Amino acid sequence: MAEAKVQRLADEIRMLTEAERQELVAEVLQLLLLTRGSIQAVTRILDALSTEELDALVEHARTRNSAVPDTTIATVLHDAVHAVRTPRCT
Repeated sequence: MAEAKVQRLADEIRMLTEAERQELVAEVLQLLLLTRGSIQAVTRILDALSTEELDALVEHARTRNSAVPDTTIATVLHDAVHAVRTPRCT
């Protein structure tokens, strides 16, 4: 049941206009990125990128929000990746 619901949502997202997608990103991205699984997925994606692809991604992020300093972005990414790769104490 959950898989079907996720598929329906993905289909609906694909049908959105670019403006609607950007609005959706602004509303839900923070919620989605707060899970361990999503941070692990981001880490896997970043690990798979070539140097050129990673440079292009960073440049894209810079052009989207120049108000956020590179050091802040780097710190957030570092902390997220470190949190995923460091075993948690139980």
